[in-house]
Amino acid sequence: MGGKYSIELFRKGGEDAGVEQVLNRYENLSIARAVFKAKIGEYPGRLIMLRDSARILARSDQPIPSSMSSSRSQEARQRAGLRPTSAKLPDSLLRPTS
Repeated sequence: MGGKYSIELFRKGGEDAGVEQVLNRYENLSIARAVFKAKIGEYPGRLIMLRDSARILARSDQPIPSSMSSSRSQEARQRAGLRPTSAKLPDSLLRPTS
């Protein structure tokens, strides 16, 4: 089934239009947050949500919570193979888990 945390892309039209695709699922929240940030750059103007089941952790149409800008997120990006200034994630992390 995949990981606990999902990154969801919504259809054009926003939340009321519904989910178009679950982009990724991860067990690790730090990795999910880093991927969420990267996906925002890949889909400009589209609504993307980071969720834990029905709970919304972050939305692309709202400011990123300060907890996602913390040094822990920086560490997660580094563990994911990212340079601190890079928004590009390794292809292995961008593939959904099954």
